[in-house]
Amino acid sequence: MTIQATKNIEQALNYHTAAQNFMKQKQYKNAVVSYLNSLMIDKENIKTYISLSKAYKILKEYDKAVKYLNMAKKISEETFEIHYELGINHLLNAEPYKAVFCFQKAIMLNPKNLNAQIQLAISHELLEEPEISLMIYEKILEERPDFILCHNHKAGLYMQLGEFEEAAKVFKQILKIKPDYFRANLGLGICFDKLEKRHFAVRYYKKYIVEKPDSDTTKALVGRIVEIYSKKSNTRKRLKVVS
Repeated sequence: MTIQATKNIEQALNYHTAAQNFMKQKQYKNAVVSYLNSLMIDKENIKTYISLSKAYKILKEYDKAVKYLNMAKKISEETFEIHYELGINHLLNAEPYKAVFCFQKAIMLNPKNLNAQIQLAISHELLEEPEISLMIYEKILEERPDFILCHNHKAGLYMQLGEFEEAAKVFKQILKIKPDYFRANLGLGICFDKLEKRHFAVRYYKKYIVEKPDSDTTKALVGRIVEIYSKKSNTRKRLKVVS
């Protein structure tokens, strides 16, 4: 390697390091400039392409993120992170049909990566293919029955489908794994509310409120609990009148 080539590599590395520091400082536009300067010197550095795409992703410039990931893919078709990040950017750019192929490729390269499997299921949800999504969630949970994120997505999908009984079963399973998981308490409350089992709904709403007393959701739940109690009170009054 010539002295000039060595200097070029060092300069490209310096630009890349500067970009990484800008990323840590949340100066993403400056990071983009430094990554691009690095690539002008070293056009074969896959890590720089991926890092540049992440900066563009944060800046919500998804088309540019995809552009540089595709450039990286020309250098190496067998890099998991390239396909995974392509999938994420296609999802963020409202292109789930493209995301599916990217996540499928990512999973082929790394079958044990559960995040890629979850994202593939989400892509199918967005394509209004809930049966495929549920099949993926079930497959993941066969291997990792304690994977709360997967349970949560599965329950959320059941709720979207209006299958609140099934969603409630999943939320109960989550609470067996992690009894203080506040999202499961909220989910159960909503499911029981939809199923008109108000007593149980209030019970789980209160559990959520204890865990998250200062959240905006808590304020809404307090209002909902008051509304439920108010309806019960009015029902009792009507019963007295009738009797």
